[in-house]
Amino acid sequence: MTETRIAIDIPDHPTSLVVGRGLSSNLASIMSRAGIAVSNRTVVIACDANVATQAERAESSLRAAGAATARVVLSATERDKSMDAVARIWSAALSVKADRSALVIAMGGGLIGDLAGFAAATYLRGVDLVQVPTTLLAMVDAAIGGKTGVNLTLPDGSLGKNLAGAFWQPKLTVADIETLATLPRRELRAGLAECVKHAVIDGEQLFRAMESDAPRLSEGDLAALERLVPASATVKARIVSRDPFERGDRAWLNLGHTFGHAIETEPSLELLHGEAVAIGCVAAARCAVELGLLAATDAARIERLLCACGLPTTLPAPVSAAAVRERMAYDKKSAHGTLRLVLPRSIGAVEIVAAPAEQAVRTALAAIGAR
Repeated sequence: MTETRIAIDIPDHPTSLVVGRGLSSNLASIMSRAGIAVSNRTVVIACDANVATQAERAESSLRAAGAATARVVLSATERDKSMDAVARIWSAALSVKADRSALVIAMGGGLIGDLAGFAAATYLRGVDLVQVPTTLLAMVDAAIGGKTGVNLTLPDGSLGKNLAGAFWQPKLTVADIETLATLPRRELRAGLAECVKHAVIDGEQLFRAMESDAPRLSEGDLAALERLVPASATVKARIVSRDPFERGDRAWLNLGHTFGHAIETEPSLELLHGEAVAIGCVAAARCAVELGLLAATDAARIERLLCACGLPTTLPAPVSAAAVRERMAYDKKSAHGTLRLVLPRSIGAVEIVAAPAEQAVRTALAAIGAR
């Protein structure tokens, strides 16, 4: 069993990401090697129904190592990413009399990781957390960096993404590449959007590697994914290590997300998060071109790579540009009512732009099909 270990050197909370194949069945030993006690400890596993088999294997590994366990199965939908779901994890912990030495394990995609992470951050004012991401998006992005949260309902009835939450660093993150073989192609490709985002931030080496591997990645080739996951995850690990609380460079990781979140919450579109981010990256690139920040040739490369990864680059159905723009105002990066966008300047450089010209924003929305 070959493993790649990536250090995430967050001040006062050092942690690491372990990437490899067949790790779920050996979770207890991997945790022990990382210095995380298992024997005589209460462990609450929060998972979604899609990874029930992997969760059972992990639970068996933990019980064999002497842990007492409880498992709660959650619905992995944005509407269910709520305080009610967090309360279910708290209830599972209470059912086994979990004390402050307990451990919460998040097993699933980024949504489950956010819920379980928030539950761990708040149960008895904080217990240990281990992330076991089972989707590509979670492996390279959502499970790294300690962001947790739930959605809130906005005044217009739509969802505000992750508007309540906390920073809570996991003690360890374990990414088993073999779990990606069980993902539907659409969900796997959705995760590639975050990898493209990382490549735009990081530069030519990773971007060209993705351009070369895109056909294999889009079809779920495990060897290609085993190359990509550590490379992509390292980009996020490096950024969150120097800015764990998003007071500076970490905001770069929101490239494409201000547009993406605003269209993801449009129920008629039925977009996955990564699909919305892909479309959002196209909008961000087009906005950057309109503002004179990005060469049109670089914007075209970004769009071509997203297409090669099997991702959408325009909206699947027309939506109101005005409604999307209104939802963008609720973005967490907004300050004092001023819109702030993360926009690319080149392959390898991004910039936070405050109060971008409205005409550029409208042109970007029109480019992705908002009317």
